[in-house]
Amino acid sequence: MVSCPTYQVVSGSTVINVGTQGAAAPDLGDERRSQLLTYSVRGQRSIVKQTAIRTGNVLVIVSGSPGLVDANLAKALDKTQAAF
Repeated sequence: MVSCPTYQVVSGSTVINVGTQGAAAPDLGDERRSQLLTYSVRGQRSIVKQTAIRTGNVLVIVSGSPGLVDANLAKALDKTQAAF
């Protein structure tokens, strides 16, 4: 998604403008990617952080408020690894 910096999503008759930008991902797992998505609808704006971490054959994707994603990513990865 980061390769396309802006795009639109249509839901019913509502047009949602989306902006993307890469973000730093923590040094976890074998591969990692992170991005910030800015959604704009009728003057309202919301920012969502999406981070994906691959470790071995397990992929963990956490999305949400940027602060919450940063605060809970390592815990989510630990829980996933414990399950396998």
